[in-house]
Amino acid sequence: MRISLIARVLAVGIAFVLGASVEKSFAIPAPILLTIDDSNPSAVIVTASGFASGVNDSTRPAGSGVDLFNFFSANQSSLFGQPLSGSNLTGGNSGVSYNDFLGDNFSTGGDTFVDLRFYVNGSPGAGNTQAFSTSQPAFTGTWIFDLSSAGVNASSLPAVGTRGEIFSGFSGDQGTLIGQWEIASVPEPGTGSLFILGSIIAFAIKRYRTS
Repeated sequence: MRISLIARVLAVGIAFVLGASVEKSFAIPAPILLTIDDSNPSAVIVTASGFASGVNDSTRPAGSGVDLFNFFSANQSSLFGQPLSGSNLTGGNSGVSYNDFLGDNFSTGGDTFVDLRFYVNGSPGAGNTQAFSTSQPAFTGTWIFDLSSAGVNASSLPAVGTRGEIFSGFSGDQGTLIGQWEIASVPEPGTGSLFILGSIIAFAIKRYRTS
């Protein structure tokens, strides 16, 4: 009787552990594919993280681009970009860089345009397939653009640490969830150098004391 009770307790414990493990696996977030510094609305910096997409998706062309869900805190229905130069941010190994952005309503499905869409405006390249894969970087390169001149108020931009979902396509050509974007803080110039210098000094002092 006692052995049977112990066996039952063990069985319940194992089931609990396995259940917790399964729940934890489902809680793992999608990979962060783009980091963004929007501290200066006139020079928003988008950088590819180098991580692979969370899923395989080769269903949308570069002309449809990608949508950053709920990027803005206010409606940006009037945000219409125009082809820009200087970008080398490429998605899905399409072979062509995004050169335009606008507000979209993929996430809301209504009249509230709070998503930020990146896409290729014009040809050649707009028809190239975005082949997002779990085995290669989803995005490469960087892009610096001006949201202030496009009429976006700084108060509508997300704060440091904010994360959101990235979907392939846009409201008129909807794709799938491929990963996340994150607003990242940028260290002050020289911080990295000071840290390295401090580490060297600390190492030298330690060697001197032990010699």
